[in-house]
Amino acid sequence: MRKHSKHQRQYLKRKKDSEKDFRLVPREGKDPGVRATRKPLKVNVSQEAFDRLAQLAIQAGITRWEMLTRMIIQGIPGYASCSSSMSRTERYHWPSHLLEPEERTVKYKGETGSRQINYSITSTAWKKLECHKTAIGQSKARIIQFLILRYTPLTQTQLAKAKEAAQNQAAEDSAQKVIRTSRWKPSGKFLDVGDRFIHIKGIPEEMWDEEELNEIEQLYRRKCLNKLARLEEAEKQNTQEWEIWTRMLETTTEALGRLPQNDAESI
Repeated sequence: MRKHSKHQRQYLKRKKDSEKDFRLVPREGKDPGVRATRKPLKVNVSQEAFDRLAQLAIQAGITRWEMLTRMIIQGIPGYASCSSSMSRTERYHWPSHLLEPEERTVKYKGETGSRQINYSITSTAWKKLECHKTAIGQSKARIIQFLILRYTPLTQTQLAKAKEAAQNQAAEDSAQKVIRTSRWKPSGKFLDVGDRFIHIKGIPEEMWDEEELNEIEQLYRRKCLNKLARLEEAEKQNTQEWEIWTRMLETTTEALGRLPQNDAESI
């Protein structure tokens, strides 16, 4: 079997990574974080559009791919609906007839642009663009050029208001998180020995009280989430180990669902 080059391996890894809009990121001692994945976009636009994208990115103090992502997210109508999945990495449901149509009629620009845009944008923005391409029957190059040339950045006053609103929301979210997490913190009674948790005082499981049983379920849930996140990073979703940890997570989630409402909300 022919070995892939370093760049080919990186490309295949990024392609595999972008199959989902979001991925879990392991965090020691905490529930896994979530990051947005990215997909490559390569289109030709006019010199005017290319220069304007660069200028707007500089003015906003962000990279060009971030500015392009912002333009797509803000400038294209919504096509996704909220997913019914409980998974943190499956937030949206995309219409297959728009994202992956059997037939598609596309109208291209009259002339090929003189400058090439080749950036990796977020997977959410990429799918939104793909759906819009099908819905209006225009090429991605044509859509991108239109978005860049018609994009109106926020004024300083609007930016200040948006920043203030974001800070207020962040403060509120932080306060709510403190309220939730303050209800439960690891007591330090249990030690992770690899395949299980043991009581540091050697107390057998049949003698644990209700509070200790609740805590051990929460510890196992956190351990399962981080283990699954690491397996996902290593692309080992189709393994027996993945199935074992998935079943364990389902078991702990069901157990936590039987907790009193106040305890369940604190997780």
